[in-house]
Amino acid sequence: MGRNPATPVSRLVQEVRHGRGALLMGADGVLVEQAAPVAGADVEAVAGEYASLLRHVRSLATELDWGSPKSFSVRGTGGQLVFAFAPRDLLLGVETGPTGLCGQVRYALSRALSQIGNL
Repeated sequence: MGRNPATPVSRLVQEVRHGRGALLMGADGVLVEQAAPVAGADVEAVAGEYASLLRHVRSLATELDWGSPKSFSVRGTGGQLVFAFAPRDLLLGVETGPTGLCGQVRYALSRALSQIGNL
């Protein structure tokens, strides 16, 4: 990657309503870049905990002949976490508060993905 991946990651967390943190990580859970403007947002723990699950999501989509997965989300009463499957075996994720807007999150993720794909 010639340019800095920090720019689309930090911009992602700023573009979504009640953004708590964002990350770009490898499928193995190793962080490439992170942005966590909210105190207490443990982006590194999120990467470690979700890496295995996201590998299973990718594998399941293949087994079901659905092609490559586009995204994976978890929504709870305290917030939501949305991951997008990026090129080169990378994952882009963003965490928002409970009133984060799903459509806005998906749009911001798609913009960030296109920027990361051009790096």
